[in-house]
Amino acid sequence: MQLQGNPFSKVDKQTVIGTLKATGSKDPDVLHAQKTTILTTVKFGRLAGALLMFCGVLLTLTILGAFLGIPAFLIGWWFRSRGSKNLATVEEGYSEYLAQVGA
Repeated sequence: MQLQGNPFSKVDKQTVIGTLKATGSKDPDVLHAQKTTILTTVKFGRLAGALLMFCGVLLTLTILGAFLGIPAFLIGWWFRSRGSKNLATVEEGYSEYLAQVGA
């Protein structure tokens, strides 16, 4: 089980723990490498949200662009908040799994 695919989807703690278990290792270095892989996917959604928010602000500077800029900003804000929550979930799942295996 790998956390690949849509970086905008919601990540739950059990999926993170399952991905870490799938490594078949209790070595902290291997688990940290897997966590880094997961975070790479999750951070893209947060970055894309920030860029969409920036584009939304630039579009809103013009009257006609506001019709596209405001929704773009709101969607970007949602992507960014989802990414931040996913980052926290990954960290929480990683800490919980390390406590379980005693690494």
